[in-house]
Amino acid sequence: MSSDTLDRVREIVAHHSGVRLDRLYATSAIDQDVKISGDDVTELAEALAKEFGEQVWSWPWQRFAELSEPSALVFPYFVWRLLIWPIRGRLFDPSPFERLELGHIAAVIDLGEWFEP
Repeated sequence: MSSDTLDRVREIVAHHSGVRLDRLYATSAIDQDVKISGDDVTELAEALAKEFGEQVWSWPWQRFAELSEPSALVFPYFVWRLLIWPIRGRLFDPSPFERLELGHIAAVIDLGEWFEP
């Protein structure tokens, strides 16, 4: 993977996620680390497609991040999770999605076609 491609992917992700560039690494995953989901995934794909080509739309995004927006019940759910946190020992369950790391995104862009992480 080209370091120029990775640097540009990191810049695009920083812009669309609000995560500082110095906190994004090749090993940062869009769901687990950067917390990109819902419409933000579509916006990220749009930005990547604009910069690197339309093949980005054929990637299996649904395996790596939640594509639908959360329901209106998010706040009560969060409060419930906060209340039971001391009992469970963690605030949230691990992500059900596979990791899609920024380094893999850059490598796929450089290759010009999707390959499995």
